[in-house]
Amino acid sequence: MSSIKLIPTSGGGSVSLVPPNSTSGSDVVITLPTETQTLPLTPDTPILEQFFYPCNGERVTTSEGNITIQNVTEFQNGTTTYVDLTGSTIAYTPPTGTKTVIYKFQFQHGKVGDSQQLGFFKFYIDSDEVTKAYMSHASEDVEGTVTFEWPIRIGAVDSSGNALSADTTTGRLAAGGWTSAKTLKLQYRDYSSSHDTMVHSTSSTDGTSSDTFVMPRIGITALTT
Repeated sequence: MSSIKLIPTSGGGSVSLVPPNSTSGSDVVITLPTETQTLPLTPDTPILEQFFYPCNGERVTTSEGNITIQNVTEFQNGTTTYVDLTGSTIAYTPPTGTKTVIYKFQFQHGKVGDSQQLGFFKFYIDSDEVTKAYMSHASEDVEGTVTFEWPIRIGAVDSSGNALSADTTTGRLAAGGWTSAKTLKLQYRDYSSSHDTMVHSTSSTDGTSSDTFVMPRIGITALTT
């Protein structure tokens, strides 16, 4: 006599479907529901859109249109005046329903010739500086990869559920405040001419004093929360 045995995935006893020894002469039919059940292919996720690419001039297709990432091909020396950090500029429109946009920029930062490097970085949304995202990066005879990330909240509420107003110091936007492209970028300067730095390059390579270009990377994550 054959049977069907169901074994639970988390342990415990099995469940068996065993047919009777005989019937009254007619077949016994077990009818399964005809409704089609569609199972999700992936777990629920708050991510609406996400990308992270090298700054090599690629076109990125997003829900709101195409974006062309900047093409960075050489290192950038710092000066004592703020200038745009090459590769960091991107014009982005989030998909409908976005509550948080996370901007991410990753780059190499190191010294030029001085014993200590000291660079300063500012984050902008269009022409507004997000002052509470200000960053400095300094060290002595050390260089490495720097990752800048900042969350931009859209339509946030307080603990009572009341809408919070826009706040340029943190980059917070009011509900409905991001329906067309906004330009996100970093600006960069040195502390002084005696604390020179450079980005997108090492100051030594494989036991030699020669430089090696390191392409920066940029990314966006749009969340529903």
